[in-house]
Amino acid sequence: MYQLLIVDDEIHAVRAVQAAVDWAELSISQIHVAHNIKQAMGIFGEHPIDIMICDIEMPQGSGIELLSWVRERHLLTESIFLTCHSNFIYAKEAIQLGSLDYMLKPVKLNELRAVVLKGVEKINEKREQHISKAESQYYAKLWHTNRSILMERFWQDVLDQRDLSPKRIRDVLQSRNLPIQEMDSYLPILIFVQRWAEKLNTEDRKLIEYALMNAADHMILRGDEQGQLVRITSDMFVAILPAGTEAEDHTKNIEQMCKIYIESCNGYFQCDISCYVGEQGLIHEMAARYNSLICMKESNLNRNNHVFFVSEGINTAQSVAVIQMNVWLKMLEQDAYDAIYSESERYLNSLKDVAGLKVEVLQQFIQSFLQMLYSFIQFKEWHAYEVLGEAIAIEQLSQAVRSVTDLQAWVKYTLDQTIQFCYGAEDTKPLMDRIIDFIKQHVDQAISREDIARHVNLHPDYLSRRFKKETGKSIVEFIVEERISMAKELLVTTNMSVSEIALCVGYSNFSYFSKIFKQGVRMNPNQYRKFHRSELY
Repeated sequence: MYQLLIVDDEIHAVRAVQAAVDWAELSISQIHVAHNIKQAMGIFGEHPIDIMICDIEMPQGSGIELLSWVRERHLLTESIFLTCHSNFIYAKEAIQLGSLDYMLKPVKLNELRAVVLKGVEKINEKREQHISKAESQYYAKLWHTNRSILMERFWQDVLDQRDLSPKRIRDVLQSRNLPIQEMDSYLPILIFVQRWAEKLNTEDRKLIEYALMNAADHMILRGDEQGQLVRITSDMFVAILPAGTEAEDHTKNIEQMCKIYIESCNGYFQCDISCYVGEQGLIHEMAARYNSLICMKESNLNRNNHVFFVSEGINTAQSVAVIQMNVWLKMLEQDAYDAIYSESERYLNSLKDVAGLKVEVLQQFIQSFLQMLYSFIQFKEWHAYEVLGEAIAIEQLSQAVRSVTDLQAWVKYTLDQTIQFCYGAEDTKPLMDRIIDFIKQHVDQAISREDIARHVNLHPDYLSRRFKKETGKSIVEFIVEERISMAKELLVTTNMSVSEIALCVGYSNFSYFSKIFKQGVRMNPNQYRKFHRSELY
């Protein structure tokens, strides 16, 4: 939409122009009126004027002076002179100042409409040019300060297959001033963290992720400014290398670089990691190259810490005999726990040597294994969610089929849950006593509902409902009460500092401990110690 300013000292002339045209049809949404130059300048200061229709001779200054002022400050505004003066000098000055047209009163309505429409078209052209120029300046500035971010976003768009036409790629490279040539070839390497040696919290995970990418930059890209690391997920990223030769020694160099990188990650970052090397290609071919690497990664179920080349292809799948779970079921029923651990480990290790192992084999194993466990649980008259807990969650099952190693970890965890529940079921001690004893024994630690649930072989949600029903308190409330009770005793009977007592009852943050203590006791720790010690003495 556009804004119009009419400048004329004659009121009836202004009204005639206002009524002459259907302005809404020309996308003009607002019409402003000024009767002299001063008023017009004030309106320019408050509104973005797109088109100005102006008289020439007016009090306090001429329209020529106003146009000269507008040209210095508002370059996007188009101006039209509408006057009763046919003076050639006026017309010449108006043309020199870039006036869109010079029209004499009384003007024909269709002529006025045509000139205004021409002005709207010119404004659109100016806006597009202005936006294009501003965009170029923006990317130039952004390039100098955020080169690596721009490069990564470009490659992310390429790998995500967002408009991969060569023309689009050429336009983006030019507009963002990226140091990449449209016809350059690149080699993609997919780097995938298969598993971590231990569970990491969010903060540690981010630090290790940064370290992995930094190591890849030094050891694989080797600081090449045309190379780029592209983050895909927290455990997967792609190294884009400027392509070398197709010679055998170049391939060996790539393989050696990746092997050194994998060994370093194994040692320093305690993780299993594999590299999948693609084929060289032009920029618009990178998405297809990347998808081939993803397929290769998904097909690798039994090899860890290895360098794969997509050019080598994928081995033809060997047939795998489906194991009969009835023997394992008998082992569980007869309490032969060591035997079932040993047998499951032996069978899964055998899958690591199967060429071209398919994910369907792992999925079929999980189905059979769970069916065996459900039969055993039903035989014992238990509930599956109480026995297996998180082991049958969708996330856990999805993780289990990522590789044979992941499946081994899941099978061990699931058997642990089942066997521990077997032992727990034999314990005659009441459930609530076992829960409360566990809390008291670990009150100085950061225990969670899940920790307690695992100890007593219950689902966390069921544990919470059961505990609330039988004690009238939530688990969190009970833990806080136990901690405060222990802290009160230590404050009165020992000379430990308040911060030491806070640590002893499971609070690493001294301020938070003081806040919780005061909420429960109505005085801070030091006040409580002073008051109760005075009673003793």
